[in-house]
Amino acid sequence: MIKTDILIIGAGPTGLFTVFEAGLLKLKCHLIDALPQIGGQCSELYPKKPIYDIPAYPEILAGDLTDK
Repeated sequence: MIKTDILIIGAGPTGLFTVFEAGLLKLKCHLIDALPQIGGQCSELYPKKPIYDIPAYPEILAGDLTDK
C-alpha cells in the first residue's frame, strides 16, 4: 500500500504546479499520468505553440514551459 497525502492525476502544467505547492506545505504526493513524459497536452499536442497567459512570461512556447 502506498502512503501519500495527495494523489494527482495528470502531469500537465496544473498537476506539476500542484506538486510544487504540496512540497511547500510538506505534503507527500504521487503523480500519475497516461503519457510517458510530463507536460500533458502542452508537450504532447502542441509543444511549438506560443502561450500568452503565464504571469512570469509575456510569451513562451508550450514545450519550453513544461521544461522549466
